[in-house]
Amino acid sequence: MTILLTGGTGKTSLRISSLLSSSKTPHILASRSPIPPSTQDSSYATHFHFDWYDRSTWETPFSVSGQKVTAVYLLAAGLMDPLSVVGPFIEMARGKYGVRRFVLMSASLLEKGGWGLGKVHALLAEMGGEGRWSGVCFGRRVSWMVRVENLSEAQHRSTIREEGKLYSATGNGKIPWVSAEDIAAVAYRALVDEKSHDCEHVVLGSELLSYGQLAEILTEVLGKPVAHVNWTEDQVRERYVSIGLNEGYAKILAGLDTSIKEGIEEKHNDIVEKVTGRKPKTFKVFVEEKKLVWL
Repeated sequence: MTILLTGGTGKTSLRISSLLSSSKTPHILASRSPIPPSTQDSSYATHFHFDWYDRSTWETPFSVSGQKVTAVYLLAAGLMDPLSVVGPFIEMARGKYGVRRFVLMSASLLEKGGWGLGKVHALLAEMGGEGRWSGVCFGRRVSWMVRVENLSEAQHRSTIREEGKLYSATGNGKIPWVSAEDIAAVAYRALVDEKSHDCEHVVLGSELLSYGQLAEILTEVLGKPVAHVNWTEDQVRERYVSIGLNEGYAKILAGLDTSIKEGIEEKHNDIVEKVTGRKPKTFKVFVEEKKLVWL
């Protein structure tokens, strides 16, 4: 059994890789960027260059001597028309290499058959049948936006550290923040369990917290003031463009801030505990573990 992880240098893929290495499961990290040195040390991980927009890179991970890919983790965030790219890849993996298990990283706001990754979700569901697909619909807001790691590794890290500020257009809207470690743990089980899950897992945290409440917890743990600054949707869009997102994608993400403000994200569940056997990490524990990145 060999697992293929697309988006191999992404937050969830690297954490899945760590779990696979711990269980001595051979796997392939496929990405446009080089993998971190810590992952290179694993004797169970192989890396190949992979680009969703370059079909000449698609088959290379399947050509590893002595390794048959049995499951694929699909991470395609940021593609404006993912079905036109990911769809042909799935057909190639199934038709030419016999892959029967796919775990899709999507978003709970994207309904099956709807916009973007929702269409990929529908394609996988249409395959049907035992062992043919494992749809994992996790995260919120185009999947990566609600991970607590966005505060320690992504767009909010520098503003918390340097300004003591969290910027959003979410108002008092609450979100079920979840750790990438918990997302990875659910995906890991969907990839390696003997029986394919063949379902949709909406992976949420155990707490509903607004950005203002995040700021209060950060203030308490870090011992320095952190405040939430409530921007307009346009200000958030401009911020995303300034850090490199294209205008269309930035507009979608900024619009989702408004949806959060209106309460669309105020829900949680026990999927992490059901699938992994442990409760998801709380935000306060996460901050205590990562506090040095903001000091």
